[in-house]
Amino acid sequence: MPLGRRILKLALPSIATFSSQTLTGMLTLIIVGRLGASAIAIVGICNILMYNCWALFAGLNESINYLVSQNYGEKSMSAGNQRMQIALLLSLVLDVLWFVASLTLPREILTWVGANPSLIHAGTSYLRIRMFAFLFSMFTNVFYAYMRAVGDTKTPMLISMFTNSALIVLTYILTYGAFSFHGLGLDGAGWSMVITEGIGFTSSLFVYYVLYQRKFSTRVWQRIHWEPMRLIIWESAKLSVMELSMSLGMLVFTACITRLGTVAVAANEMALNILSLGFMPANGFSAAATIIVGQDVGRKRPLDAKRGGLYTVGFGLIFMALFSIFLWLFALRVAKIYTADAAVYTLAVSLIHIASFIQLFDGAGIIFSGGLRGSGDTTFLFRMSLILNWIVFIPLTIVLTTVFHLGQSGAWFSLCTLIVLICLSYGFRYLKMDWSMVASRSIHVQPAVLGMEEEKR
Repeated sequence: MPLGRRILKLALPSIATFSSQTLTGMLTLIIVGRLGASAIAIVGICNILMYNCWALFAGLNESINYLVSQNYGEKSMSAGNQRMQIALLLSLVLDVLWFVASLTLPREILTWVGANPSLIHAGTSYLRIRMFAFLFSMFTNVFYAYMRAVGDTKTPMLISMFTNSALIVLTYILTYGAFSFHGLGLDGAGWSMVITEGIGFTSSLFVYYVLYQRKFSTRVWQRIHWEPMRLIIWESAKLSVMELSMSLGMLVFTACITRLGTVAVAANEMALNILSLGFMPANGFSAAATIIVGQDVGRKRPLDAKRGGLYTVGFGLIFMALFSIFLWLFALRVAKIYTADAAVYTLAVSLIHIASFIQLFDGAGIIFSGGLRGSGDTTFLFRMSLILNWIVFIPLTIVLTTVFHLGQSGAWFSLCTLIVLICLSYGFRYLKMDWSMVASRSIHVQPAVLGMEEEKR
């Protein structure tokens, strides 16, 4: 298959998946926004908190994504299934711990991030419900990672588009009511996420254990050994620390802005929500880069892997450039969809204009990180994330907002600085790495009864 076609075949469904999720986030925020600025602020704070929760466990699905893609490339899916089984067992253990945290910690978390008493009172129940929804998400993310690793980006797209469509409808009904149902307010929006995440989890179970059984023998138990478990735990830990460093940086960023008042929080959430649409093409091409690089490394074609990653960056930047232009031209019109409060949308537009200049840097950095992940160079990603977030971004944000009192402008200047440095460091690493030495992180397991499709390959 021609490289360009291969990239688009993998990237476009992933873009559709991520865009569907982000667009749904925008629409549900617009729906909830009718409850007032406080509701927007609560959702914004909880979104950042849940992003940190995702980051805390993201290393598990990201490690499965690149490791199984290498297994798929080298035609050793019995090892890939063993890795997947380990990931599911680890997810089960983490889910139990997460359930306990969701019952006990929501109020303390909102207090810690600096929310005012009214936001804490109104948002504690909503955050608890959002945490319940993540009990399903933890498993679903691992299933999606496996699907993408074997080149199936369409199935996650179809599941996501269905559940996201259902989420929009349920958010309106459960928030405001319909027919004889009177609605639950903000909590109703939270329960709609629990229901739809449960549907996504159930669908993923069916795909993995039923539809994939013939191809990959996913119901055959692979005996688990310490070495592959140690690898999964170590790789997951590095990638989780990487993502958590990014998300904690954004949490500090949000906490600094939270102290500026409800209007500032609402405008910031609107701006980030709108800007996240621009991240979707980058995330889609990043997923494609991980798959292409990982599979070609598994096939022992590292130079093809490097070339595939670079082409993927090029395709992604075209998409990002188009979105940057759109963002600059239509920022005010989009912002007005969220709220009629002039103070809020005026501030949001100024933030969107600032960020539109860094979309290309952001996109390139995200896609390069996907390529590096596919090559297995996770230690570099781990180290740079720690350095750039904890030595540059977080201190700079705190100093500019609390010492020099630059408010939103100072915080967003820090964010732009972080994005540019990530792009330059990841790109330099990708181009200068000795690709001839890149090899698959192989493990060998006793052959089980493999599916007919794998035997044919």
